Amino acid sequence: MNHERRPQGPYFEKRGTLLSQGDLFADVPLAYPMPADEMVVDAEEDEEGARRFLSGPLSIGAALLITPTCSMRAQGGGRDYAHPVRTLVPLRPAEELMDLGILDAAKLRVAERRDSLINYLYLPASQELGIPESLALLYMPVTLHHEMIAEARLAQMTYEASAQLQKKLAWHSTSVLLERDDFDPPMD
Repeated sequence: MNHERRPQGPYFEKRGTLLSQGDLFADVPLAYPMPADEMVVDAEEDEEGARRFLSGPLSIGAALLITPTCSMRAQGGGRDYAHPVRTLVPLRPAEELMDLGILDAAKLRVAERRDSLINYLYLPASQELGIPESLALLYMPVTLHHEMIAEARLAQMTYEASAQLQKKLAWHSTSVLLERDDFDPPMD
């Protein structure tokens, strides 16, 4: 298996106006799958067509956009979006994951050196963005409407970091580990 070193340069920058895969967001509702506290039925609908709403604990935190850029953008060279659906994955501080027993020191070192934990994307700390050393939880996607994140973007991934994200997403979803150079993420 190819476990090249993770990118060593900066991971984030500020670029274009449209969202791109790998954009980092603050204050995103992260709907962790948990049992609902209650279920509410919309009384205005008849019994057969009644809508049901679940409620429960909801965390707010940093997240990374994983929707492929080509899936969001309007076709034909337009500078707009094709639809409002966005998929993100939560970022959790490495220290928190260690405190919970999800990571130990050896696994964290593997992530820091090679980013070779299949279910996670390692992100180094960014003092500029106020982000501690973190891991993106690739196995916990959250789907949201564009308007819920439109004003919450902190930064965008650099080219090398975007290629690493694409490599990790491919590995996570297919179990096939490719070279980072096999990926050429759009940076518009």
